[in-house]
Amino acid sequence: MTAEDAVAGIAATVTSAGLKCTAVLDDTGYPDGVKVSGQRMTYLEDRVLDRGVVRGEWNYTVLPAPRPAPQPEPEPEPERPGRCPQTALNHPALTGMDPSGLDALAAALAVPYGARRGQRNYAQRGHRRVNAVKNGDGSNGRRRIDLTDHVIAWRLREHLHLPCQAIAVLLGIDASTASHAATLTAALLAGAGIPLPPQAPPPDALPRTPGELLSYAAAAGITLTIPGNCQAMPDQFRTRGQNLRHARDR
Repeated sequence: MTAEDAVAGIAATVTSAGLKCTAVLDDTGYPDGVKVSGQRMTYLEDRVLDRGVVRGEWNYTVLPAPRPAPQPEPEPEPERPGRCPQTALNHPALTGMDPSGLDALAAALAVPYGARRGQRNYAQRGHRRVNAVKNGDGSNGRRRIDLTDHVIAWRLREHLHLPCQAIAVLLGIDASTASHAATLTAALLAGAGIPLPPQAPPPDALPRTPGELLSYAAAAGITLTIPGNCQAMPDQFRTRGQNLRHARDR
C-alpha cells in the first residue's frame, strides 16, 4: 500500500454518526535521526497532550494552548523537636554519671520495673494480662519514655536539682510523668538493692534559669536546645531545698 492509498482510505472513513475525516499527505521533508529528548516528552505529556481514556497511546488531543505550569508545593515547615536527644542528656555534666554506667542502671531496672508493672496490672484487673508474655514486661510499646529516660530524669533532679517541669520539657513529657519517673527510679533502685556507679557531686554553681542551663551544657561541649513542645520551661529553677524552705515559711 502506498502513502496515497493510505491517505485515500482514511479520507473515505465515515463514522456511524456521519462524521467525515479529512486526510492530507504531508510531503514536507524531515531530517532523519532526530530524537525527542526525555525532558521534551515530559513537557508534552504534562502540558500539551490530552490522552483519551481508551487506547490513549493512539487517541489523544493536542491542546491549542499548553496547560499552565504546575506550581511547586510549598516545603513543609521543619517539625519542632519534641524532646532533647537521649544521647545529649546522658552526659556526665548533666547526670553526674558515666553514660555507660547510666545505661547499665537502666538495664538493671528492667526486671524490677517489669515485676512492678505486672503486679500493678494484676491488682487493677484482678488477673494476669493475656498479652503479658507476648509483650515482655506487659508493656504495649507506647511508653513515651524508656528506662534510660527514667534514670536520666532521676539524675537530672539529683545532680542539677532541676525541677520536674524543666525535666519534662527536656524529655517531651508532662511534669507529673517526669516526677513519677524520677521517684519510681529511686524507689526501684533502692528496693532492688542495685549498686550505683560512681557519681560526681553536683556543680558548685547550679543552673537557675533555662539560659544558664544552656550555657552550662555548652561549656561541657553538649549541644542542647530547649525543645518546642506543649510543656512550658519555667523562667526560674527552684531547687528542692528552696521548695522546702518556702513550705516551712508558709
